[in-house]
Amino acid sequence: MTNIWNKKFAANIFTLALSSIPLSFVMAADPLEPYLAKTTYLDASSTLSTGCAYINSNTPGLAEALSIDFKLDGGALVISGFKEKDRRPLIGCDDLLEVSLDAQGKLTSALFSTSNLTISGGDSTIYNLSAGFSEARKPLAKNGGYLFDEITFSVRSCSDLTKNAVPVNPLDYVGNIGAFMEKSSTRAITPYLDNPNEPGQYTRYGPVAHWVYEEALELAASSYLQKFDDFVPEEDDSGSGGFKITYQNYQNYMNALCDVYLQKDSKVNLFQKAQMFINRGLDWVAHPANWTLFEYIETGRNVIAAPSPAGLEYYTKYTTGAGIMIVAGDNIDDEALLVARDAYIYMTSAKPEIRGILQRNHARVSLFAENASELPEFGPDFAGEIGGFAQGRNDTTFTANATWQCYKDNLVAGGNPVIHELGHVLNHLVFEETNEMYWYDRVTKFAYEARENGTMPPESPLGEYWAQAVEGYIMNKGEAFKGLFPTREDIAEKHPGIYDLLTRYLPTEPWDYCPDYVAPEN
Repeated sequence: MTNIWNKKFAANIFTLALSSIPLSFVMAADPLEPYLAKTTYLDASSTLSTGCAYINSNTPGLAEALSIDFKLDGGALVISGFKEKDRRPLIGCDDLLEVSLDAQGKLTSALFSTSNLTISGGDSTIYNLSAGFSEARKPLAKNGGYLFDEITFSVRSCSDLTKNAVPVNPLDYVGNIGAFMEKSSTRAITPYLDNPNEPGQYTRYGPVAHWVYEEALELAASSYLQKFDDFVPEEDDSGSGGFKITYQNYQNYMNALCDVYLQKDSKVNLFQKAQMFINRGLDWVAHPANWTLFEYIETGRNVIAAPSPAGLEYYTKYTTGAGIMIVAGDNIDDEALLVARDAYIYMTSAKPEIRGILQRNHARVSLFAENASELPEFGPDFAGEIGGFAQGRNDTTFTANATWQCYKDNLVAGGNPVIHELGHVLNHLVFEETNEMYWYDRVTKFAYEARENGTMPPESPLGEYWAQAVEGYIMNKGEAFKGLFPTREDIAEKHPGIYDLLTRYLPTEPWDYCPDYVAPEN
């Protein structure tokens, strides 16, 4: 559609959009909303502004992203100003500016696209818009600016997802979901052995939840399921015999896909709903399908009685901070919950948008005193887990040994699993959500190089390199606390690549971890 800014057309769109919104609908508070960049058309000044568009170019060395303003010029848009960003933020930068330059650095074509456009003075309707410039078609406006004159415009809706799809057999659809989930998992296998002593075990790193979302979009664009009766498929390699394929679970999966498309929920939630639909991964005892989620309550720096759902009454203590729920039983000191909260507040202070991502992904740490068998989600089979383990896309919680923290009345030196496991969780819940390829493209290579050059022990799993570095970087307390990565200075000297990643996502301001600890005299 050309000349989309015709006011009469816009007014008609607004009227139609307003008439379709239920009067009783109230948008729930979104923990990410404060951090999302806005793309807005201001009718009074004929200006379209985006807070952040990431740059995709055939020329290396350009900025990662920029904010940009367009002025309406006739039926086209002309760039009226921009400001480069050295780094693309984790969220709030979904608009795209694709640019092609010739050998002399001259712009030959460009395409700006957004799926988050609102119109000032209108309602809350969200629009898709793309606007293209081509030197061959119409190079310059009267003022010398580039004319983005090839414009398309539509209301953003989940009906976009299946508008050209055709109905298919439920078993075929289920098989397609299983295939692309397996493909996404396989895609995460790196060429690096995780541990030289375990041949064939390669490190896995990649934004699997994001890849599953991309695949789900493609499947939805080609096919959909009409109402069907619930049925039990024949036994197959997935062991689904006896498990019902239900239309309700299909609807739950499609609703989750819609919520991600409209930026209302997480890709991890979509991943889990896909598993629940096709019966993959549900035999894992701590899968979210097997437990009711805790409610997130803002507590401040206080421990309150846990709002434990059915089956999780073991947890009697609860606090929140940095988008993370921290829970424990009666055997854990209140101070252990609070110092965990302090650590998480500090760790997310450089990029507070991480807090919204963690909250949206229902991040929860469950503290124990001796081992993870104390916790109801795990039980006696986990008596050997004495430190902790992470929360990934299949998990309802992560865990940590509360007594290994340093706090008043527990002034101990050593590693801190509360900090360490959040390092892993940043990978699984944050970087997968945001498709943080800057991190994924580097982290395993850095780990492998450290093992090869002797700055990391030869038997160290590559998958632990990042979380170990996070732990040492945050504590910054010396070898008594962390033999590997004892201080920030040591990391910068011996591990410059990982130090770049640490300072990209974590705070650089000093933090006095365990200030009351006094090393014993020799």
